[in-house]
This record gives sequence, C-alpha cells and structure tokens, in this order.
Amino acid sequence: MPATLFILNHWKKQHAVFLQNLEGLRKQDKENTIDMVHDLRVATKKLRSYLKLLTILLDKKDYTSLFEKTEQLFSVLGKHRDIEMGLALLQAFEKGNKSEYITINNHLKKVYQQTWTWVQNALENYDEKDLAELSRQIEEDLKNKEKEELLQKIRDIVDKELNKAKRFADHLSRQAHLVRKHFKDIFYWASLLPRDILEPDQLKSIKKSLEQLGDWQDHEMLQRKVKHFRKDFVPDAREEHPLLKDLEKTIADKKEKILDKAGENIQKAF
Repeated sequence: MPATLFILNHWKKQHAVFLQNLEGLRKQDKENTIDMVHDLRVATKKLRSYLKLLTILLDKKDYTSLFEKTEQLFSVLGKHRDIEMGLALLQAFEKGNKSEYITINNHLKKVYQQTWTWVQNALENYDEKDLAELSRQIEEDLKNKEKEELLQKIRDIVDKELNKAKRFADHLSRQAHLVRKHFKDIFYWASLLPRDILEPDQLKSIKKSLEQLGDWQDHEMLQRKVKHFRKDFVPDAREEHPLLKDLEKTIADKKEKILDKAGENIQKAF
C-alpha cells in the first residue's frame, strides 16, 4: 500500500490549510484574524514536524532551504500572537485580582500595533512558490515507498522520542519547554495513523498535556514581558512597581498549578 495514503495526504491537507489562511490574512484587518493566525501557525507546526519526520525516513534528505521563508513568516506571526495572548491573560488577571495594570497594558497594545505592521509586511513579501516546490519534491520522494515499511520506522522513531521526552519530564519544572517540543512531534507523527502508532489513551494524554503546556507557555511569556517592562520602564519609586511585582508572583503561582496538572497527564503518556 503506497505511503501517500497516510503521509502525503496529511502534508497536502496542512499545505491547503496554510494557503487558505494565508489568503484570508492578506484580505482581513487585524480585528478579524485571531483564528486565521492560529490556524496558519498550527498548519506550519505540522508541516515542520512532518518535514523532520521525512528527513529521518528518507535518509536525511535536506528540505530546510525550501521551508525557510515559511519559518520566517511563522516567526513574525508568533511575535504577534504572543502579544495577543499576553493581553488576553492580562485582562483575566485584572479581573481575578481586581486590579488595573494600566502601564503594561498600554505598552503591550503599542507593541501589538507594531507587530501587526510586521505581519502585514511579512504577508506581503511571502512567496508560496518554495512551499509548492517542497510539496512536489516530497510527493516525488515518497513514490514507491511502502506503508508497512515506513509505519514500522515511524513506530521506532516515536518510541525514541518518547524516551527522550521521559528524561526531560523527570525535570519538568526546568524542562517543560523541551517536553512540549518532543510531545508535539510525537502527537503529530502518531496522528498520521492514530491506532497504529500509539494507543488511543496514550495519544489522548499527550494531547491533554500539550494543551496544558501551551497554557503554561503563554503564562511564561507574559511573566517575562511583565518582568522586562517593570525592570526597564518602571522605576522602583513608581506606584506601579510593587503592583507589577505582585503580578509576576501571581503568574508564577498560576504556572506552577498548570505544570502540576500537566505532569499528571505527561506520566500517563509513558
């Protein structure tokens, strides 16, 4: 059975999702782009992960150069999304703490406007021809590959990635980002043929832990932004200084709770 039935079809699907949201972003103003930015970034993450897998499966063929422009667009969109998520979390903390973080809020809104300008420029300059050529090359490289041969290789690769993730999970408070990184690849690869690569409950635990680790990451990025803003723009004598320091502690406490819950699901994945 040709490998195209489970690898190439997933690649083509995410390529189509990418192009659809790329076109949508080029037509919309920033007020209507939250879902499109998210969907385009998820599609890019999956394409990147499939490329990593294909590089291993196909004797380490280098596809990197044809994916560089897509990575650059992904990076710019990531900066925009980080600010967007930071503003949303900040609003939630204002409500929960019954406080107003006016200075950091205004600062992030200004940065948000700036990042949207970067996004517009990146969208305008992005050329999808390299991605189209990459898809053509992948289809050619997968010709005459057999499903069972590749499936067994993928099982072995996923097993190795799980072992790496387990080592990092033993030090979750310090290595949460690396656990998340490995789990993403494992989840995307195992989802190519869910029941043939990992057990459904195992895949479910990985998915749940990824959601929690993503939440942890959003809080981590906000905490860094608040700390950076406080140290660089708010003198110790200013009224906002202790308020922002308390906010940093609140975020840190929230992160710890999220990570505790994620740890439970992570252990179920092994």
